[in-house]
Amino acid sequence: GVYDCGDCDATDYYCQDCIIEKHQNLPFHRIEEWDGDCLRRRSLAELGFIIFFGHGNNACPHVNDEWGIQDITVLDVTGVHTVRMGWCRCANALTQAEQLFARKWFPATILRPRTAFTFRVLKLFHLLNHVARTSPWDFAGTMHRLTDHVCSTADIYKTFKNVQRQWWVVHAWKRSGVRDPKLPRQPGSLIMGCVSCPTPG
Repeated sequence: GVYDCGDCDATDYYCQDCIIEKHQNLPFHRIEEWDGDCLRRRSLAELGFIIFFGHGNNACPHVNDEWGIQDITVLDVTGVHTVRMGWCRCANALTQAEQLFARKWFPATILRPRTAFTFRVLKLFHLLNHVARTSPWDFAGTMHRLTDHVCSTADIYKTFKNVQRQWWVVHAWKRSGVRDPKLPRQPGSLIMGCVSCPTPG
C-alpha cells in the first residue's frame, strides 16, 4: 500500500480501498500518499470516499443530479476539509441541514449548506475562548495553518464567526431551559442570575 494516515496510531500502509474502508467513520483524518520520493497530502474525498446519510452508509436510491453527490467544506479539530456528501432524498428524508445536525455537524446556513462545523471544533473553540481568550480570528488562522502551511485553503473566518455566535445562543437556550425556541420568552430570560447580588423581594 501507498497510503498512510497521520491521525491513526497504526504504522501500516494501505491500498486505496482499505484506507477508505478503515475511515468510514473517521472522515477528517489526514491521509498521505507515498509517491516514491515523499509523502503528499491527499484527502479522502480525492480518493473517492463519499459520506452517505441514512441507508446504512449506502447511497440513497433517490439521488438525482441536483441533489446528488456534492462537496462541502467542514471545519474539524484536524483542520479544514473538503468532504464529498451523498444526501438522502427519500420522501420522508430530513432536510440537508437536519442531516448535518444528525451527524453532529453545525451547518453554516439552513438552506443548501455548503459549509459546516463539527460539534467537536465548536466545543474546543468555546473552551479556548473562555480559558485562553482565543479570538475567532486567531482560531480560524490556527485551523488554516493546521490544514496547510503553504497552499491556500477555504476562507472560513467570517462563517466561523457567525456560527460560533449561533452556537453560544443555542447553549444559552439550553442552560435557561428553553425547549422550543419558537415560544415567546421574557426579556432577560437567557441571563444567568448572580447568586451574590441581593434580589428584591
